[in-house]
Amino acid sequence: MELNKALKNLRPSLIRMLAEEGKKYDNVISLAIGDPDIPTPRELVKEALKFAEEQHFGYATTALVEKSGTVAADFYNKTYNTNFTSGNILFNIGSSEALTSSIRTITNPGDEIIMFAPFYPGYCSIIELASGVPVVVDITENDFKITPQLIEKYLTPKTKAIIFCNPCNPTGLVLSYDEIKSICDFLKDKDLFIIADEIYCMINFSGFTSFVQFPEILDKLIVINSFSKSHSMTGWRNGYSIVPKELKQYFSSTSSSTIATPATLSLVAGNIALEKYSDVSETAAIYKERAKVVTEALTKLGYKVIDSQGAFYLFADYRSISKKDSLAFALELVKQVQVSVVPGIAFGTEGYIRISLTVSNEKLLEAVERMSNYKEV
Repeated sequence: MELNKALKNLRPSLIRMLAEEGKKYDNVISLAIGDPDIPTPRELVKEALKFAEEQHFGYATTALVEKSGTVAADFYNKTYNTNFTSGNILFNIGSSEALTSSIRTITNPGDEIIMFAPFYPGYCSIIELASGVPVVVDITENDFKITPQLIEKYLTPKTKAIIFCNPCNPTGLVLSYDEIKSICDFLKDKDLFIIADEIYCMINFSGFTSFVQFPEILDKLIVINSFSKSHSMTGWRNGYSIVPKELKQYFSSTSSSTIATPATLSLVAGNIALEKYSDVSETAAIYKERAKVVTEALTKLGYKVIDSQGAFYLFADYRSISKKDSLAFALELVKQVQVSVVPGIAFGTEGYIRISLTVSNEKLLEAVERMSNYKEV
């Protein structure tokens, strides 16, 4: 029996591969997976568990889903001066399902979806499994800048959507107001969707502009967000989408055909997070300090590190250290010095590695010290 033909093009996650490779060593320092070490706010957890103890813990009720949509809409309205209602909000099982359901909703076989390398690895497989075609635009030679002029070169009659990861995983770069405005001015009359992956929006080091702040593109805008990174809630699997109100029924149908309903306890926890713990500036400050410390240390070793402006990653050019391809270099780092990082090829870009800032400063500096002992073989 034949399976989905797209499966033959899918590759195992190199992020998971490097993390697993590191487990072969007792003293490895893993900087591979983006799973925050900063704890979920304890009072948030206690309050959510209190709900589980005191309430009937069944399927998410319509009232709870409606409330969650209102809470998320209110958060965006307060933060970005928008006018969303629960009619724009759809809750999902993490941002991965939010993105998957969104892509499935808008994609017909052969539709092209533009993405920019370096990109989050999951984008390609999600698009291909929806019978779409990923169109990869390498921005490393454009100083990692996304401009209307660059986008225009890749638009075709088959272009269905463009994905923007902002702040970016893996580079930590953040699009400025002027950059987003120029992109929105260019795309406002184009017959395509704009997908804004903003799951790191609350972890920014010098301000953040959301695509929702540009009314001229709201009729074509899909925003993906979650609590995983901002509130260290990766295990709660709670994400949400913001979509045009007149199209929500279609996005909802796609999602519900996969998950039936969102997770009840996760919805409750998400409401608490946005209502009582929406200020995560202290968390962002920790990641900012880690980025500064590690950037300085790596630069002294000869790495060229992109100046991170958000998220909790560093993307470093290692080519003055090694002539190996990024996968071979990452595997050698694990073998020689027991530090696991992610090769740039996982993100569609050679010559770089991604470092997750999800351990303490002490561990990060120890990792850099170990990396100083790497020898090309």
